[in-house]
Amino acid sequence: MIDSTERVRQLLTDGAEDELGRAELAPDGRYQLRPTTLASMSEYVSRTLADGFAGRGPAEFPLLVVGWGKCRVGSTALTNLFGVAGVPAYYQPVKTIARHAMTGGQGAPWRLPDGQDVLFAKEMAGPYVHYETLFDPIRCLVDAGWPAERLHLLVLDREPVASLNSWLVKWTGKIGRQRVLDNFELSSLNYPRMRARAREVGVAVTHFAYEASRSPALSVSRLFDRLGIAHRYDDTVISDWGARGDLNSDTATIVYPDEPEPYFVPGLHSSGDGYSYRRTDQVALTPADEELARRADIEEIYRTSVRECARALDLADLVDLPVRS
Repeated sequence: MIDSTERVRQLLTDGAEDELGRAELAPDGRYQLRPTTLASMSEYVSRTLADGFAGRGPAEFPLLVVGWGKCRVGSTALTNLFGVAGVPAYYQPVKTIARHAMTGGQGAPWRLPDGQDVLFAKEMAGPYVHYETLFDPIRCLVDAGWPAERLHLLVLDREPVASLNSWLVKWTGKIGRQRVLDNFELSSLNYPRMRARAREVGVAVTHFAYEASRSPALSVSRLFDRLGIAHRYDDTVISDWGARGDLNSDTATIVYPDEPEPYFVPGLHSSGDGYSYRRTDQVALTPADEELARRADIEEIYRTSVRECARALDLADLVDLPVRS
């Protein structure tokens, strides 16, 4: 049974996909009540999703943009942005199915809205248990019947020191400092695997680094163009959100799921009147924490996200993305 970060790390870095899928992931007694495996839980999620997709032919699926990355990379504000643009925007409809199952309940099928040509869903890696650091929402959706050509993986990332600081602030009190550090590391190391697995099944991949939001009009307009939804963009998408900018409330343009009680975190999300970059002071990091976030492999994974974002959106000479030499 996997009960240590070291073992999961080894399987990830070795690319031992079959063994990673079969290995038992130990429960923690709160966020996961019984042992499971990556493969068996993902199969359950796919079966549940398939129930909600029943009766749809391939041509009846809308384009689904799946925002994925480690937690605390600006994903909720980006989700709200899509909602403001008139795209139905969902908060972790895939991962929430697993959360219900891991806490002894049953996940509900995702019922898709009718008459929509594009949807957005954020599906983030981490933070509570090993399954969340490893799960692949793209494969779950494809296995449930969503056509690969109607999916687009939007890889979200953020400078690792700032991201880890936010993890520690939000979740140390929930799962303890060491588990925060461990699961941040595993979620970071999962980036190469996710990129590769999406491309293996023919799913388009685009990267968006949070730091690109320093020039939101430019970066978001080019992102929408890249996704084939340029007609959804105008200046109101990134500004004058008003009550829609309270990301912890029902006034946000996000479809929130019914999550199991242990996963509820009051005040998890920030609020604002529009979409923009927000610099946060480091308040929770020790020198050892910074060393983890700046480790060469984690830093290179982030640099890859930045390079791919700059290339795809033609931002290299226009946005000051912090790529360290």
